[in-house]
Amino acid sequence: MYMTDEKNKLFQQFAALRQEAAANKPLVHCITHGITMNDSANVILAVGGVPNMASHPKEVVEVGKTAASLVVNLGNISSERMEAIRLAGQAAHADGIPMLIDLVGVACSTLRRDFAVQFIRECHPQIIKGNSSEIRAICGLPSHAVGVDAGAADTVTVENFRQAAQDIQAYALAQHAVLLMSGPVDVVTDGMQVCGVANGTAQLARLTGTGCMLGALSGVYLASRKPWEAAVLAAVMMGLAGEEAGRIAGSRMGTFHVALLDAFSEMTDTQIQQQMKLLF
Repeated sequence: MYMTDEKNKLFQQFAALRQEAAANKPLVHCITHGITMNDSANVILAVGGVPNMASHPKEVVEVGKTAASLVVNLGNISSERMEAIRLAGQAAHADGIPMLIDLVGVACSTLRRDFAVQFIRECHPQIIKGNSSEIRAICGLPSHAVGVDAGAADTVTVENFRQAAQDIQAYALAQHAVLLMSGPVDVVTDGMQVCGVANGTAQLARLTGTGCMLGALSGVYLASRKPWEAAVLAAVMMGLAGEEAGRIAGSRMGTFHVALLDAFSEMTDTQIQQQMKLLF
């Protein structure tokens, strides 16, 4: 299941993306919510990007014109931020700026799900991200969310990874987008290619905002205009950072929070090459 040739090929692309981000310091326009705004901005900074968290509807179009990518997040949604997301997404699409939508809560909120469907139809994001329940919901599949969290029945494991990927491939292909489904095993597919990422730790699910951080992290590498590689790399880095933070923190969640950011800032290409666990 762990294919050396495919793994080595992807690693070379990952190294190039990381080098490009370090050299270019891409500006990521990140429209997210107050619960995780600080963490999202800091993870962008930790890996070499530059965050702009502007979210007022009257400035997002102007601010977004200088961005290398746009990340929008539906968590803790408000009418003002929905309008800002819509305007920013339309402008980014018109200007050819790559974007990601994070589908927080679409599996438990009709408001968010309807908005996401319209945004995807009008703005054509290159990456559509969510947990397993959220991705299943946007694909029109049965989902079992518990609030904004994924339900246990939707959990992706090494054993059911292939079936989970198969369930969502048609939607990815129809939307001409990369789906990034986060969970114990992350699934990334553009409808043709499929990759699973088996790195991570259960502690990531116990810290508010790690999913939002994954979306923001993806935005840094999406600036390269290679959404497939960007999504897989971000999933690998989040999983590896979680593993490293867990080794340092043990059961101390406050320490885990700090150690997670440290792990991003200290991560090396060698660590990625040697420790990433990819499924094909």
